[in-house]
Amino acid sequence: MRLTTALLGLAAAGLAPAALAQDNGQPAQTPAPAPAQPQRGLSGLENTVSQLQDNPPPAAEAPAATPAPTASPGPARPRTIVPRELQAEQDHAHFEAAVQRGRLLAAIAQAGQIGTQDMLAHVSDPNSAGITGWLALPEANAVNVVFYAAGANGAPPTAVYRVSIVGGRVTERHTFLTGTRPPLGPHEARMAAARAATDALDHHPCGGEDFNVFVVPPAGPDAPIDVYQLSPQTARGHFPLGGHFKSTIARDGSVVASTALAATCGDLAVPEAAGAQAGPLRITDAADPLPTELHVFMAMWTNHPLIVAAGEPRRLFGVTSEEIRPVRE
Repeated sequence: MRLTTALLGLAAAGLAPAALAQDNGQPAQTPAPAPAQPQRGLSGLENTVSQLQDNPPPAAEAPAATPAPTASPGPARPRTIVPRELQAEQDHAHFEAAVQRGRLLAAIAQAGQIGTQDMLAHVSDPNSAGITGWLALPEANAVNVVFYAAGANGAPPTAVYRVSIVGGRVTERHTFLTGTRPPLGPHEARMAAARAATDALDHHPCGGEDFNVFVVPPAGPDAPIDVYQLSPQTARGHFPLGGHFKSTIARDGSVVASTALAATCGDLAVPEAAGAQAGPLRITDAADPLPTELHVFMAMWTNHPLIVAAGEPRRLFGVTSEEIRPVRE
């Protein structure tokens, strides 16, 4: 199954949750997964729900620059010159938004990974079940992940498997393999349609056959929906720097914007740092004047802070899961 293969690729790469242990009491039980490699990437996310709700993270010190692999995602975009004071204000606002969105993407990835592992333990043949996609949405103190199938004769998609996650643990699940399947709600159906709209775009991942697709819940019933298509990791210790796209889908289902966050394929080799604090990795992004949510996500995915040389002329920035800030050589 294509969607499951991509998500499990994240787990093998290290963007998996620390555990699927259940809460005490009477939670739903999940069979123990096979032995895994040491956890990386999202180990710092302790509250998935708060991240899905885009809450701002606390500040932290940015890393110092040390030599590491570099790559360039593509040609530079035009740069607008503004007064220094205004530039500083704009940069600060951009940094906060990028950090919140990057953490949100990582939280969606985590919830999807937990849900996928649980679904595979209870649905023996996802292809026969007709599963074509998944969504992660916050509800109260939980995150709900729904795996859905296409509706018949133009009807809304229907739920095949639902799982509730609290604190990184599965607490409830519902399976709809036989009988009448409940349709997705209007909010979920919009998100599923937004995801489907990006399938028709002429976007191609760097390595692997399929994107990891993350649909960001809209801010309101009529608000646009952002869909991220991110290239998967294909080898342990190597992360794709290119083949990442962001598209915005309007209320009527049309694609109103589509941007290559990093179009040119490149590879970031991450050295093992067993028993030591992960040192920063340095990359070059000439296409963006400032680090983006993709860099925050990459810092969490690789479990390494980044030093990003962005824009023209080059400016250096420290990027972690909690902040972006300028740094000096």
